[in-house]
Amino acid sequence: MNLFSFKTSMAQFVVSISLILLIFILLNTAQARVGKNECPENRYLLPNLQDYDHLKYAPAERERLYNGGTFISSVDSIDDDNGDGKEEYLVQPNWVAYHLKSFNSNRGSNYAPSYRRPKNWYRLKLFNEEREHYKTNQNVGNSYLGMGHVWNRGHLSQRADSNRITPEFGCNTHVFSNAVPQSPKFNRGIWQGMENYVSSLSNERGELWVVTGPVYEKEKIIQFIGEREKKEIPVAVPDKLFKVIFMESERGVEVISLIYPNKFDKLPTYYKEGNCQQDKKYDHTPYIVSLKDVEDATGLTFFSGIEMDLSEFKKIKATILPTVGDEHRVGYCL
Repeated sequence: MNLFSFKTSMAQFVVSISLILLIFILLNTAQARVGKNECPENRYLLPNLQDYDHLKYAPAERERLYNGGTFISSVDSIDDDNGDGKEEYLVQPNWVAYHLKSFNSNRGSNYAPSYRRPKNWYRLKLFNEEREHYKTNQNVGNSYLGMGHVWNRGHLSQRADSNRITPEFGCNTHVFSNAVPQSPKFNRGIWQGMENYVSSLSNERGELWVVTGPVYEKEKIIQFIGEREKKEIPVAVPDKLFKVIFMESERGVEVISLIYPNKFDKLPTYYKEGNCQQDKKYDHTPYIVSLKDVEDATGLTFFSGIEMDLSEFKKIKATILPTVGDEHRVGYCL
């Protein structure tokens, strides 16, 4: 072997080693990326859940139904939502219903394991109706940017509860058939506290059902986010949010109804600092209402399949929230 051949062989050897190292680095980078357990760019295709009856206590009024696996929502169609005589799309659910069961966790927070949330919420064909109406191809999530940046993409059926099935189901909650614009200090404060309370209460009771959604005050001008000059889809901002909890027992069905302000000039006293981990404990009793109050505020009808007269039952208003044992607590605030 002459000197030239030796140098050529060495060069080829170095190139081969470099290629092997490059492949090794790329493979490890890919594995590290997968190891982070991030939600993918597109929704998971998941099977229907057995032994979950999300619609058991859902309202009679049903528009465009969306099955999110761990929840079912009724998405608003074009109609008059606040009685002002104008028809519009809210681009959000009128209600979300879900059946929640207890969950045992060995984590300090009692949360189920989760994946890192997706960078962008998932695009649904369901909203092609709105895209056609507004002559745009925008994702609904774009409306929360720019002028809409002051509002959170607020879950109605929280991801933490869906993670109880699997983290993949948790990822699939990031859809706008399960969200409304929420004030940040509301979303990250007392609303999260109530979400944690519901999770804790399901551990205490074994199972429960929830119906939740937006409230629009009658004949009040609806505020929208989304910049039309950018061809963003207008998304309505609720004045308030409601949540109704149904629990079954030997005595029958217990109902707890609540309505919280979502829009305010000054942070309500009971919202404290609007930070779950900082505030720790919230007093939810000022926001307890009757089921009839929720029906009157939303136009929804509960227990429509029951023949007996429930008008007096619907007027009953809880005075306190049921207690939850420390062993059943979930999250960092209640």
